[in-house]
Amino acid sequence: MNQRLLVAVLLIAPLSLFSSISFGAESLASIYQKALERDPEIAAAKFAMEAGQEQSSQGLSPLLPQLNLSGNIGRSHTKTEPDSSDPVLGKNRSIDSDSQSIGIILSQNLFNASNFKGYKQSKSASKQTSIEYKIAEQSLILRVAKSYFDVLSAQENLSVAQSQTRAFLESLERAKLTFKVGTATKTDKLEAQARYDLARADEISASNQLSIAKQALASIIGESPDNLLALNKQATLSMITPEDMQYWVDLAMKNNFQLELSQSGLEISSQEVSKLKSDRLPTLDFVASASKGKQYDFRSDSDADTTNYKVAIELKMPLYTGGLMSSRIREAEHLRSQQQQNQITSQRQVILQTQQAFLTAMNGKQQTDALKQALVSSESALQATRKGVEVGVRTNLDLLDAQQQFFATERDYSFAKYNYLLSVLDLKAAAGILSDKDVEQLNNLLSAAGNS
Repeated sequence: MNQRLLVAVLLIAPLSLFSSISFGAESLASIYQKALERDPEIAAAKFAMEAGQEQSSQGLSPLLPQLNLSGNIGRSHTKTEPDSSDPVLGKNRSIDSDSQSIGIILSQNLFNASNFKGYKQSKSASKQTSIEYKIAEQSLILRVAKSYFDVLSAQENLSVAQSQTRAFLESLERAKLTFKVGTATKTDKLEAQARYDLARADEISASNQLSIAKQALASIIGESPDNLLALNKQATLSMITPEDMQYWVDLAMKNNFQLELSQSGLEISSQEVSKLKSDRLPTLDFVASASKGKQYDFRSDSDADTTNYKVAIELKMPLYTGGLMSSRIREAEHLRSQQQQNQITSQRQVILQTQQAFLTAMNGKQQTDALKQALVSSESALQATRKGVEVGVRTNLDLLDAQQQFFATERDYSFAKYNYLLSVLDLKAAAGILSDKDVEQLNNLLSAAGNS
């Protein structure tokens, strides 16, 4: 019997361990890691970057030697007229002949300004795709953090709604009891009933919002996590440093990826103008070819083997293309001017975005501190009101109001902390310095119970 018990314990223990691991709360860092592996948007951005890297190789290829194999098989029909003075051609006759040849051609640019400028342009295009991927990485951090905190906010909202429902149910029961004994009015009972019914409706809505928030997070990582680590209530939320708006604006002007992307677009537009102008310049190519074939010789009425070798320096220069080159150059110059205006727009947008993110973060920290103090005051007011009801100097309605105020403040305080942390991420993204390290720093503010 003891052996069976031992076997059962050995079998159940690993399962219990697996269960505790499977259903343990997940951290922001683990969710972010899953997003890196599973999010379709970051995956698409990565493939786009890898595809864009090939543009550099494609731009280099025209500058490298080109080796081609050629071959042909043909059949010809020749008819001669009798009016020729040649004794052979003077005969009226028709000749069908076959021919075959195979050859190899080697060419190398010696001078082609357009190809060289095209190579520089392709390198800029490859760089542009790398910038776009960095933007996608920052976007992923923001999306994951927002979805994660949306779930925590929804959980907090549901928890507050449930606490409020329990408290209002307790008040309702007390109102019913005091109404029976005649120490409360019917209005008190109806008011308590109304507050309880409203709290139940809020709880149902909060539960639905939590489901929606979890589905939003699942759309990024491909699964809906059962539990998430909550924000440690004892964690200290530090103010952004330095508290200087111009510092963050200057940082954004140097590092913002959207601005860098716009600058890259302007660079590519300028290179396109230069490349098209280079199309008017002469080109110089080295060409070498060798071919061998067989062709019918009607003079000897037999097949003849032929071997050809060629080495040449070829010079080409466009003289007139019907105005096509000039039109393309004008088009490229207009597009470059457009990109210059887009660059100015991007700069102004980055400045505005950074200023707004800075002010939002500063205001968020101040609001968080104010709500923290308000929560302490609301809790003290609730305790005082509860004692006042017990001694008969406050009414049940006063208690309901105090409870509702406390729960609303508690919820608002939690939301303010999440919003502040997200605003700091927005500010760092605008400044171009948001990275995986910020995910780790946020992760350090979390704990299993949320209040440890």
